[in-house]
Parts: sequence; C-alpha cells; structure tokens
Amino acid sequence: MTYKCIIVDDERPALKLLDAYISKLPHLELVVACESGMEAIVSLQRHQVDILFLDIQMPDLTGLELLKTLNKKPQVILTTAYRDYAVEGFALDVTDYLVKPFSFERFIQGVNKATEILTLKHIDSPSVVNTREDSTATSTSPQDGHIFLKVGHKMDKVAIHNILYIESMREYIGVHTAEKRYIVHHTMKAMEERLPPPQFMRIHRSYLINMNQIDGIKGNMVLIKDQQLVIGGSYRKDFFERIERL
Repeated sequence: MTYKCIIVDDERPALKLLDAYISKLPHLELVVACESGMEAIVSLQRHQVDILFLDIQMPDLTGLELLKTLNKKPQVILTTAYRDYAVEGFALDVTDYLVKPFSFERFIQGVNKATEILTLKHIDSPSVVNTREDSTATSTSPQDGHIFLKVGHKMDKVAIHNILYIESMREYIGVHTAEKRYIVHHTMKAMEERLPPPQFMRIHRSYLINMNQIDGIKGNMVLIKDQQLVIGGSYRKDFFERIERL
C-alpha cells in the first residue's frame, strides 16, 4: 500500500531533506511540498493525504494554527527545531514530534507509527479484551499480572510489569514494552481504569506511565529507556507528590 504525503515547511533545506527521506521509502509518495501554511490549506483541499509533515514556525500561519483549521486531519508528524511546542502539539493529537535535525532512523520511527495507525483504521473490532464483559476470554485481568491486546487477528499476552508507558494516538493507543510497541484501537481512559494504581499514573493527557520503569527525571521530562516524556502542567503536582512517596 502506498501512503500519500504532503510536506509543509518554509525552509528549502528542510523541504529537500524530507523529500529525500520520503523518496527512500517505497511505500510513501510525495504529493506536494508547500512553503507556507496557506499553500498547504489549498493543497489539502485538492488532495487526499495520508501523512502530513508539518513545520511549526512559519510566517502568516503557523503549523499549529493550520492544524486548528482542519476538520479532518491526516496523520500529522510535526517537524520543528523547537522542543517547546511538544505539549501543545500532542494536545492537537499529532502522531509524532520530530525535533530538527532528526536522523533518517528517527524519521522512519515516525512514519512507522503513522502507517501502523492507518492500517489499523481498517480493523473494526475491540482491541483490548475486558474479561468482565467477555465471558469467553481466559483470565486476563490486571490482578493476574497480564492483559491481552488484540493486534490484527490475534491476541498478544502482555505482562503488566513489562509495560513501560502507554501513549495516546488519537483514537488509538501505543502500548510500549521493552521488546516492542503495540498499537491498538482503545482509549486512554479505559486503559487507565484497567491498569493498577499506584503502579501506573497519568503524567500528561497523552502519557500513562509505569512508575516502576522510570529511569530519571529531567526538568519537565520523565526518562524511560531512551524516551523523554513530557509532564503536563495539570499532572505535575500529583506526579511529584507521588515521586516523594516512592
């Protein structure tokens, strides 16, 4: 399957780099490269787009302002030199946030996340078995130390203690373990209710973390393995109070 892409960036070197990265992946097709948010609005009206690579700081209309004008969003990967907009970006349900200069490997990670979500949009079935509602399921409650995640047409058994964190991805969630990431059709709220507190805690509207997996805290970021997860302002007080009790 080929995924149609649009690049929006007011800097020519950034446009050329993203064009080169896209051309290396046979399942991506660049539809158009835009140098302004206004140009992008016209292009998005003319073309069916799967993935939007979007800069933030642009004249006339910023990337975030552009997102707020869209009724139907493609998978959006923000590409910016500024880390400060991560919280606002994820609040607008972006798929990923790439900080310039980013490597081809990091670009592929963002693309994989977007294409996995696009693939799963074709699957119309619950993604996490709730044993209180499904009498035919085997024992899968958090008290048993594991949950089952429905991925495609099979169920994967995931040990709760192996979960690093859970990431909101619009109508999907990403369940990250040390071994792999599962992308499933489920809500953060429902997953938060299933996983045992105080082991799991919401630190941002987009992140639910395993407190036992924290490697460190740096400013307003939680460090888990090679990931830096933003602590949301409304979650900060409760998070640090919990940290003091550990």
